[in-house]
Amino acid sequence: MSVTPGVAVNNVVARPPAEPADGATHRTIPDLPTVLDRDRRAGVERVIELARWIVLVFAAVSVNFPGQNSPHRPEVDLLLGIWTVFTLATTIALLVNRLPTRRLQYAMLALDIAIASCLVYLTGGLNSQLGLVFYLVIIASSLRFGLGGSLLCAVTIAAIYLGTGFLDHETLNAANANLFAERFFLFVVIALISGLLAREMVQNRARQLTHTYELEAVAFNELREVDRIKSDFMMLASHELRTPLTKIKAWVSLMQDAGDRLPASAREEGIRELRSESEHLARLTDNLLAIAQLESGEIRLKTTSCELDAVIGETISRFIESADRSRFQVNVPSDAGQVMADPERLALTLACLIDNALKFSPETEPVTISTRRDGPYVLIGVEDRGRRIPEAEADRVFASFYQVESPLLRQRGGFGVGLYLARQLVERMGGRIWIDNSRVRGNTFVIALPGHV
Repeated sequence: MSVTPGVAVNNVVARPPAEPADGATHRTIPDLPTVLDRDRRAGVERVIELARWIVLVFAAVSVNFPGQNSPHRPEVDLLLGIWTVFTLATTIALLVNRLPTRRLQYAMLALDIAIASCLVYLTGGLNSQLGLVFYLVIIASSLRFGLGGSLLCAVTIAAIYLGTGFLDHETLNAANANLFAERFFLFVVIALISGLLAREMVQNRARQLTHTYELEAVAFNELREVDRIKSDFMMLASHELRTPLTKIKAWVSLMQDAGDRLPASAREEGIRELRSESEHLARLTDNLLAIAQLESGEIRLKTTSCELDAVIGETISRFIESADRSRFQVNVPSDAGQVMADPERLALTLACLIDNALKFSPETEPVTISTRRDGPYVLIGVEDRGRRIPEAEADRVFASFYQVESPLLRQRGGFGVGLYLARQLVERMGGRIWIDNSRVRGNTFVIALPGHV
């Protein structure tokens, strides 16, 4: 990527974030080459304008200083006035963020050289104090056009400088030849130094901007992902809350309208449905409340010795309305029956895993909850017979609001927060959780917690 002619920015590679494929309107970040080029051009023009004002003040003071008797003072003052108006116009353009085009930069350089040549000619030729204006022009060319441009400008100015001496009726004697050689050497040295410094400054600035741009691009992608997750969550929330509420409303209306005419079997079925859906709503709200407490840092854990038989039994009882008790197979050996954890939060964690297992397993397949000792830890496994989670998704399923199935195509309920909540709670209790999907069918979610000594 070339930032300026003759000033190459090496080892700077970055890509802007890709546009969303769904055609949605998002705020976009300009591509990096555009950002670098505009920042460089703006900085260069500001430096040149500041230097031009300093030279204008110096020239005006030098020509009009008391004791300076120049026969061409009116012409010099006229040139300085023209240069002042031009500089004021370019300064105002910069203040309103209007940068000069490449052609305009060439024209500005030619005008600067012409005015500097006239000033040097009118104030003494080779011996003029305003010869330093040429140095400014060379430095400006190095900032705008790089090392090659500054060297070409130095050679051009040297030729013009020599021409002004002859126009001022100077003879090419040894003294003038030495003076010209000295000035020519300075022009070339300044062109080389300013060109190399400009290249280094541009590269450093490009690296800084690249780093900043990459950070902004990452933040931009993260914000866009958060926005997508928020939209998915709103869609899921409206669906997940509306479905049980619709069933509850339908059964309540049916019971109310039918009254005593409703058969006893239908009434019992309705009561079971009402209890099942109300417990489903309670689990959803409990999960969301726990997530909110985790995110705000308000959750408090009370670690104590937990009897796993009691915790697992209490957790399974929450699902009796939605699943037959015979579907649950529990195996808790005596040496792996106690862990150090918060009983309430452990029950919530197991509820998330059991709910996930029931959701993704065929209705005729069992869900197995087992424990075993592994050194200082007790491993709690929740095993289902559902579709095996791909290896690439094994860690991502623990992200908040993430589901392997697309939110629009999924056939099972849930917000996608259960596994995220389980991991957060387990880690806060000093344990770990992972997926053992080494089997051909089904998945085993394993929790490792410190065992009771």
